[in-house]
Amino acid sequence: KAFSSSIQLYRALLLRATAQTMLENWSVLTAVTSGDVDRAAVAKLVVSTQRHTINVNKIRDVFKAYAVGKNEDMVQAWWCLLDADGDGMLDEEEMGHVVSLAMRPVHLALGELLGMALEVCPARRVGLGTMGKNAWFLGSEDVENINISTLTHDSLSQENDTAITNNLSWKNRRAELRAKKFLIKTFHGTIATHFRDQVETPHRLRCIYAWAEKSHQNNKIDSILVDASEEWGAAASIMGRKRYVELMPKISFNEFQEVQKKHFPHLDRVGEEILMSFKEDIWVAQGKGRQNNELRRDCFLFLLGVGLVDLGIGVV
Repeated sequence: KAFSSSIQLYRALLLRATAQTMLENWSVLTAVTSGDVDRAAVAKLVVSTQRHTINVNKIRDVFKAYAVGKNEDMVQAWWCLLDADGDGMLDEEEMGHVVSLAMRPVHLALGELLGMALEVCPARRVGLGTMGKNAWFLGSEDVENINISTLTHDSLSQENDTAITNNLSWKNRRAELRAKKFLIKTFHGTIATHFRDQVETPHRLRCIYAWAEKSHQNNKIDSILVDASEEWGAAASIMGRKRYVELMPKISFNEFQEVQKKHFPHLDRVGEEILMSFKEDIWVAQGKGRQNNELRRDCFLFLLGVGLVDLGIGVV
């Protein structure tokens, strides 16, 4: 029961994060890529650089994917949302947007979930006080009697922090707050750097696009001439000048997924990747802390020995 309640809470946070992601990236969702503009120019059509409407059913599918679907469903839902012409294929730029948009709600939801967890559970065992090993979040009580379905971000306020730490000494209370700040800061750092630096997402996406067997344009670049646009000036349009463009082939979701499963499996377990990297970052920080403590101890003993030797020489 407690596990299912936690899943429901996490799904609710995912839905709120999805709405926030759409709001923050609305210009990306409605943008028309340069490739689509060039294709429209070939067909003698004039298109705007921004779409004026988005299919509401596709937006509903995105929320449904985060409510009950898997990571694959989330990526596919964003793929369909950015597919303005409905041909099931996207440009390389749009493909990159799909991946970043699909991961963003997971990052936001996990960050908020961590903050809520730290508000109801101390970061250090000493913060348990007299509760000791009987704390429900350590599994020593009957967790079936714990109802966490009513927990919200607003209800988990600073009062919970005070309830946990009010019986601690000043030193332990300060250490508890410092530990919580460290965990939150480390987690945000993990979110910002894991997929970008450790997984090397931009490099993997370039490889996926290059290695995929794209059926569009027979996986070849189309080199064509189109009429000069207004950006070249009115004189260029009047004189009938042409401009040279290269149309890159589009990629379908099935073509993307075929290569992604082999070379970018991290996309199918975004939350797991973040949490595992977070754990490793904490281990590294703890190792550095022990190393620094040993270094300070060795320096103190060295200086103490040098001082004693110097004092002995002075006495002699």
